[in-house]
Amino acid sequence: MSDVTESVDVHVPISTAYNQWTQFESFPEFMDGVESISQTDDRHSHWVTNVGGARREFDAEITEQHPDERIAWKSTGGDTSHAGVVTFHRLGDEDTRVTVQLAWQPQGLVEKVGSIVGMDNHQIKADTARFKKFIEQRGTETGQWRGGTAAPGAQDTGAVQDVPNPSPTTESQDDIVDVLFRQHRDIMETFIRVQAAASEAKQRLFGELTDLLHTHESGEQQVVHPVTRTDTPDGHLVAMACIAEERQADQMIAELKKLGTDHPQFDIKLEKFQQAVLAHAAREEQDEFPLLSQLPAERRQAMADQLRTTQAARN
Repeated sequence: MSDVTESVDVHVPISTAYNQWTQFESFPEFMDGVESISQTDDRHSHWVTNVGGARREFDAEITEQHPDERIAWKSTGGDTSHAGVVTFHRLGDEDTRVTVQLAWQPQGLVEKVGSIVGMDNHQIKADTARFKKFIEQRGTETGQWRGGTAAPGAQDTGAVQDVPNPSPTTESQDDIVDVLFRQHRDIMETFIRVQAAASEAKQRLFGELTDLLHTHESGEQQVVHPVTRTDTPDGHLVAMACIAEERQADQMIAELKKLGTDHPQFDIKLEKFQQAVLAHAAREEQDEFPLLSQLPAERRQAMADQLRTTQAARN
């Protein structure tokens, strides 16, 4: 069983954060591995997920729901075992800590490899960051369900309310942090596919992986790290550490290319490379991305456009 916990602090009242998490059908807007959720009644829903190319469907049931405190659900049928708990802690009148815990049973080689190399943690970290952006940009929930569902053996409390709120009139745009999070996920998913492939497919996918890494790295070095170094507080050391790790990654790529995908030691060295890249992505997400998030929204969106242009020119 894979079990991941992640917390994020959001600048909205606790009731707003809680109400948004009662709207299961909105999950695909900030949970990258969820394709769709259809609410079948007050307590039941049907999920379609796609993680690393592994598409799963299952039904889920809300097992606990206590307004402004806790929501829990679990799968009741389908081709995967899944459970989730979200808890809410008031930090102030306008600030809330949201803690998400997800557990599921990986099925098949792709999902099992993804769990081993840390894709689970990477995805939930990115999802909670997207939820923070989603709810803070809106400033209000898309709807609410304030009914209470007790744990097994306890009494159910509360009446169901379903109050939809209008969508904002302005369409949110990806900023530089969104784009970088997505590229990290693409790279990690490609690692998984290389690990699971063989023969010519493995060689082809490894070529795609190195292209992705070089494109991502060159874009960061031209667009992202210079801004971190000069325009964010204490960003110089963060940017220099990221660049040093990227140079080390270039050396590891060169060694893997020289070795070749058919070499008996290739998979062993590839796994070490995966761990190095995963650690580098975690450093950026923990140290550099928060600095970038402090920049004005217009600046972050302009950087995203510049990064896309720079990377498209390289390709």
